[in-house]
Amino acid sequence: MEGRTDRLEMASSTHPRWLLALLVVVIAVRSTSQANPSCHPAKEGMLNIHLVCHTHDDVGWLKTVDQYYYGSRTGTQNAGVQYILDSVVDALQKDPARKFIYVESAFFFRWWDQQTQPTKDIVKRLVASGQLEFIGGGWCMNDEGTTHYNAIIDQMTLGLIKLNETFGEAARPTVAWQIDPFGHSREQVFLDVWEP
Repeated sequence: MEGRTDRLEMASSTHPRWLLALLVVVIAVRSTSQANPSCHPAKEGMLNIHLVCHTHDDVGWLKTVDQYYYGSRTGTQNAGVQYILDSVVDALQKDPARKFIYVESAFFFRWWDQQTQPTKDIVKRLVASGQLEFIGGGWCMNDEGTTHYNAIIDQMTLGLIKLNETFGEAARPTVAWQIDPFGHSREQVFLDVWEP
């Protein structure tokens, strides 16, 4: 019990230092200039916090692609990607200040192919205005730990070509977003920063 008490005391005594260090870092990196033109303008003299709405939709993991897309097998996981995209487009139309980022082109284009022309026109406007932003740009967010670089290049190429053909330069990703890769590989980092 004594060891546990020592660890608790150490954790509670270092906790305020961590918070202070984090606060100092946040204040140090705060800038009055606007880094990304699609962001809301910063308010002078205020701590400006930027929250980004997003979803990560596995293109196969616990369920098949169809099960994720249509929302079946809810006992395994409660996800229905088509409904996420429907509700995002609806919410973005209601408020031009809202923004949303999306990663998995595989699901997006499956959804896109099922939409009416008026809905496609709305989505094109949302992309052009920066309200709907594609990040990463690949067909999926690939696993970095076990994937060969050829597979990474192939899936990134497929996603980026489809985005460019559909939306042009407005959909070109400016952010490399890898939040669910089970580790980072040097190949992925190289591909994320490489410019031909």
